[in-house]
Parts: sequence; C-alpha cells; structure tokens
Amino acid sequence: MSKLYINQSLVKDLFLYKDKKLCGLVFKNKWVFKQLGKSSKANRLGHYFEYLVTGALAKGETEPPKADTTTKGELIKDFKTAKAQAEVCTNLLHKYGITMLSAGENVIADDKWIGTLDIRAKWDFPFKDGTYENNPENNVIIDLKYSGLLEDKWSPFGWNLETLGSKEGTMFQAKHYKFLFWKKYGYNPPFYFFIFSSSTIGDCKMIEVMISDDELMEHEELLHKSKSYFEKCLDNGFEPLPDYNKCFKCDYADLCMAKAETPPIHTVYPF
Repeated sequence: MSKLYINQSLVKDLFLYKDKKLCGLVFKNKWVFKQLGKSSKANRLGHYFEYLVTGALAKGETEPPKADTTTKGELIKDFKTAKAQAEVCTNLLHKYGITMLSAGENVIADDKWIGTLDIRAKWDFPFKDGTYENNPENNVIIDLKYSGLLEDKWSPFGWNLETLGSKEGTMFQAKHYKFLFWKKYGYNPPFYFFIFSSSTIGDCKMIEVMISDDELMEHEELLHKSKSYFEKCLDNGFEPLPDYNKCFKCDYADLCMAKAETPPIHTVYPF
C-alpha cells in the first residue's frame, strides 16, 4: 500500500467512526482502499463550479467534470447557474486584486499531514494592518464552496455567520490548512471561505477564519492522537455498523458481507 498521508477529511470521518456514526467498512473502503464511491449531483455541481474557476480537477477525477445537458445540448438550469456563478467568482477575484498562484495544490507537512488547496493566491489586502507576519509573498488560502445553505444556521454545512464559528467540521478544515502552512513554511496565513449560492446568481459570502498559533498547536496534538488511533484501527480492523436505512443506499453494498438486508421491526404501544 502506498504511503497514506492524513488529511482533514480523513480525521473528520475518523471522529464519526469512533462515535459509531460511520460504518468502519465504509471508512476502510474510502480511506484505505481509496474507493471514493459515487458523487451526488450536489458534489458534481460543486466540482463543475470549482473546475470552471480554477481549472483543477477534484480528488479522484481524471478528466474535467461534465455538465448535464438537455436533449438539445443546452446546460440544464442547475449547471447553467453553476457556470454563471463561476464567472461571478472569477470577476470578484480580479476586482479584489487576487492573483491565483496555484489550484489543487497538495501541501504536505512533516511527511505526515496533507491538504489539497482550492486556491493559493497572492493578495495584498490582508497584510495592510500588520496582523500577519513572516509571509513575504502575501500568500493566502482560499477555499471555494458551492452551497444552497448560505443563511442556514443549524445544518453542519450552513454558512450563517451567527453560528458558523460553532461548526466544528468547518472550523477544523480552516485550522488544518493554516496548520499545514504554519508547519511547512513557518507562518500562519490568512484563510478564506468564498461561498457561492447554488440557486441565486451573484449571491455569495467571503469569510475570513481567524485561528491563533496556540490553536494550531492544539490542532497538531489532535492530529497526532488521531494518527495513533487510526494506526490502531488498521491493526485491529474496522468494525461494520450495519443499518438497513444506510446499507441499502451505500456505494459499497454490493461487495459487503456485513450489510443489514432487512429493516428492523419497531414496537409501539398506544398511550
């Protein structure tokens, strides 16, 4: 097996597995065997949007994503919106004075940790007040999101500003990418989410996530603990978590010997 680097998505799935919210066989197929499964339409729209902006392929893709079209060869509405939003994003990058330096770049730190950046860019704006130091090229990280949840407060994938700071998964991603630069290059770079609506052309949010060096040190400690737990699971095996309502929709169901093939019988008493 080729060397396995630890990325933020793997760690988040590891948390779910440890909390018995993710089947161990799903985790193993995805992260050990690198069988990524099928993409949902929402994922395909996001990949299409990001490809139009950056020209970089998503993880697991070997060719540019294709839009769904009508019988006449025209883009269907959802993909037409994604294309228009990609143009909005490109124009905003230019208006902000952001110069894209790379897209889809893998950053590896300490030969253990990895992250794939949507955009590494040069942007002078965040450095005008002296908040960021030791960053001679004014590098920033921009993560693109294509979402229908720009104002959602309660979904873990929502982008409402009132609750965003409490979204552990979202904040974990920001910490991880900043951590990689901190370890590899010796500085804590500005990190931004640029989120574009999947329904309304022109609707978007630009959000900077502030993470201190102390928090990055805590993140490193968590990564080491996660790596140790992951290696223990590799030695001991990953436990299945059969659940009919998940198993019948699972991408790996055809090959799984542990799947639940019948729904549970529920008992209810009148009251």
